[in-house]
Amino acid sequence: MFRPLVRAWRRYLELLEERPLVTKAVTAGVIGAAGDVLAQRITKPEHQAFVWDKQRTVRLGLYGLLVGAPLTHGWYKVLDKRLGAGMDMATSAKKVAADQIFAAAPFTCMFFACNSYMEGLSTKDVKERIERNLWPTLKANWAVWPAFLIFNFRYVPLKLRVLTVNILGLGWGTYLSLVQHREHSHTNVAPHLPDPFPQAEALPTLYPPGAVSEK
Repeated sequence: MFRPLVRAWRRYLELLEERPLVTKAVTAGVIGAAGDVLAQRITKPEHQAFVWDKQRTVRLGLYGLLVGAPLTHGWYKVLDKRLGAGMDMATSAKKVAADQIFAAAPFTCMFFACNSYMEGLSTKDVKERIERNLWPTLKANWAVWPAFLIFNFRYVPLKLRVLTVNILGLGWGTYLSLVQHREHSHTNVAPHLPDPFPQAEALPTLYPPGAVSEK
């Protein structure tokens, strides 16, 4: 029963060795697209048929494929080169601190900018979207990512770190898609996450109560 899954996993690990960047990019693209589909499902009005915005999903998938994965792949290599490849707690903590100080805000701005330009927004509109969404998104990031990144740097080999980020990124990508497309906004993301839409109509929660234990 599990043999096909084991074979697929072994082949995936082989591809990470043979073509690491391409494999990580394709994985990120698929997960980014899946996160957007989930976001569209969450924001579907009750008693209405689901209408899939395929172009929006393609945009999110392309971002993961062409921008998100290459950025993360390169950034993790920089962290290992500058701070050491060790997986002890001290080195892992330094990497998390560096990631949150130097990468969190720029990478978040890159996400909003790339997707907004792909939507056809003007530079002025892109700037306004970033200014409106950056701070609440960073607060959500700090509620979720640091603890996970400690685990990632402490226990996960370099070649698998982008994959583990992508796995958590399914939920995070859903959240980002909701923020990016705030015309589908909601007010109850979760008690532990900042609300990026304080004036909007309430929609179902992305994270159930208690899903995120620390802020």
